[in-house]
Amino acid sequence: MRFEKIWIEQCRATRAIKRRFGAKDALDYLVGEKLRVFAEAARHDVAFARELPRFLAAIWRVFNEYELIGYAARQKPAVRKELRTLLYLS
Repeated sequence: MRFEKIWIEQCRATRAIKRRFGAKDALDYLVGEKLRVFAEAARHDVAFARELPRFLAAIWRVFNEYELIGYAARQKPAVRKELRTLLYLS
């Protein structure tokens, strides 16, 4: 698997985390850790930048809008702004 495709396995793992440990832990893993690192890599690598929209679409399939909005709202202001921009939240 090419490294920029790692998000596929991360989304699969997140579904299991969500079932076993709940939405908060799953959001911390996928959005709080993996998405933020992936987005940073996308700023510097075109292969990651091409995959970012697919990764974001997969995140929206794993979590509903209320989970994502609530998660972003609980973050510190700088992180909240970054997540709202990445996830197209208003």
